[in-house]
Amino acid sequence: MPLDADRIQHLVARTWRDLSWVSVVYPDQGMDHAVIVLEGVSSKEGELADLIPERVVVRVPHTAEYRDQAMLESSLIAQLFRGTKVRVPETVRQAYARGTFNTASPIILTLQSYVDGEPLDAEQWSEMTDQQRLLAVEQLGSLLATMHSMPADVLPVSKVEPWWLDGAATQQLNTNPRALPGKLELMRARLDEYLLPHLSPRQVQHVEQVLAHVDSLLARPGQQRCLTHGDLYPGHLLWDATGVGVIDFSDMTVGDPALDYAHFAGIAPELPELVMRQAMEHAAGRFESEAKAEPLYEPGLLERAAVFKQWDDIFLAIDHYRTGDSELPDIPEAEEDTEA
Repeated sequence: MPLDADRIQHLVARTWRDLSWVSVVYPDQGMDHAVIVLEGVSSKEGELADLIPERVVVRVPHTAEYRDQAMLESSLIAQLFRGTKVRVPETVRQAYARGTFNTASPIILTLQSYVDGEPLDAEQWSEMTDQQRLLAVEQLGSLLATMHSMPADVLPVSKVEPWWLDGAATQQLNTNPRALPGKLELMRARLDEYLLPHLSPRQVQHVEQVLAHVDSLLARPGQQRCLTHGDLYPGHLLWDATGVGVIDFSDMTVGDPALDYAHFAGIAPELPELVMRQAMEHAAGRFESEAKAEPLYEPGLLERAAVFKQWDDIFLAIDHYRTGDSELPDIPEAEEDTEA
């Protein structure tokens, strides 16, 4: 059962009795975690005082799948992303809430550093200078080059939920609901009840075409697999005077890197191409030093990204009618068949 955000501060106080704070902020809640922000945080333990930022984010996963991912997420961020040029949340403390470990209802608390910034959306992009845009592209390219060049079958990435269960063959789909094939299966199970009654016949045709296209993308044998963030939309891309911050890595999976480019075109039409080129340049420099010759990406990355954006819009539309937690995206109509 999802945890009420108001209860989290009491769990933090009970679990870490040296901590106190001045105020609590309740941000918009996501699908998978309850989240609060503690401000004016301090520790009564002198040797720990300098290790606690004054503002921390507390995240609590709602489900076992995300609870199992929490410690791995912290480990991956610590090991992989400190060398990139973006700001990412660092785990300050992490533990099961006192009295919940090894019970029927375990609760894991993660305290992270706060990443400042406003959503990097189309409006923000339009207000940025050319120099700021170059910085954003460089930083995003650095992050994706780092993530997408990590070997999928080497620890710790090999512990991340994969889209396929047969490794490099990429033929056996993973139907765990955290993996994209599992989400696709859930979407199909919910279509008739939640989405299709709200659509016109040609919108229904569009949905069927998109899901079939995703099926064909997932079925490609021997395709590229890599660590993906999984949800790089403007709410998880934050911009301030120091550049880009990226938050919420809880949807990381091992899958098609095109997924991480799905939302860039909504920020600016040119952004996917710019970030892809920057990522490939970053990776090429690293591969040259490691005596590797292969390019970072397989052909067709941005075309697949556009399909994944359409898929995500359908996912959000289902969630909108099922829970009311997501904004309703536009579902277009299928193009008319112009053949005689």
